[in-house]
Amino acid sequence: MPTPVGAESSDEVVQRAWRGEATRQPLLLAGIAAVVVYVVGDLVSGVLYDGYSFRDQAISELSAYGSPVRPLAVTWIALHGLLVLAFCVGIRWSAGGSGALRWTAGFLFAASVVTAPTHPFFPMSSRGMETGFNDTMHIVTTMAFGLLVFGAVTASAVALRGWFRFYAIASLVVVVVSAGLTGPLMSDIANNAPTPRLGVLERVNAYTTFAWMVVLALVLLRRPVSRRVPEPVEPSRQQPSR
Repeated sequence: MPTPVGAESSDEVVQRAWRGEATRQPLLLAGIAAVVVYVVGDLVSGVLYDGYSFRDQAISELSAYGSPVRPLAVTWIALHGLLVLAFCVGIRWSAGGSGALRWTAGFLFAASVVTAPTHPFFPMSSRGMETGFNDTMHIVTTMAFGLLVFGAVTASAVALRGWFRFYAIASLVVVVVSAGLTGPLMSDIANNAPTPRLGVLERVNAYTTFAWMVVLALVLLRRPVSRRVPEPVEPSRQQPSR
């Protein structure tokens, strides 16, 4: 039976599904790559920054004005951001009919866009330097980023049931608590005051979010693009004229 005009054959549907899967998987893997880039960049920059304390100093101090590793930090943070944007496309591709998963992609995409100019154009000032407009904008964009990520994790908990929902909720609790403990210490940087355990708290916050990204990517990688073949379309039958 010939395929009706404008309809796809079974082979075409299968081939299109495989092409979609071949594109979707690298986009989801970009989320995992983004985390690897961030972790390696954080580690290398902190080691190269003479006197830097992973325990007591913020991650943003690596890209701050006056930081000896600022060019390196801005580079890996930008690469991380681009990979996250690709990951958002992969989430959206995997959403199918899930509106909540589309919201997850949208929130995370918006968070990446909002934070993109933070480190290149609005870095914080290093300790002992006079603060200015860049520090204000750094705080504003960072807070916006945090709220949007909160929305992304929340939407993913709505989208995916079972153990992942509980995992996402637990991640939100850790992120909120660590952010609440980090906030008061950030104001001490401008006063060049000690910030005990600031680096630990901020990294708990950031790496909890990154762990969520990795787990989400792995979960979605196990959800292949639908390859259902449509039922053959019956040709329309004309009623005999009377």
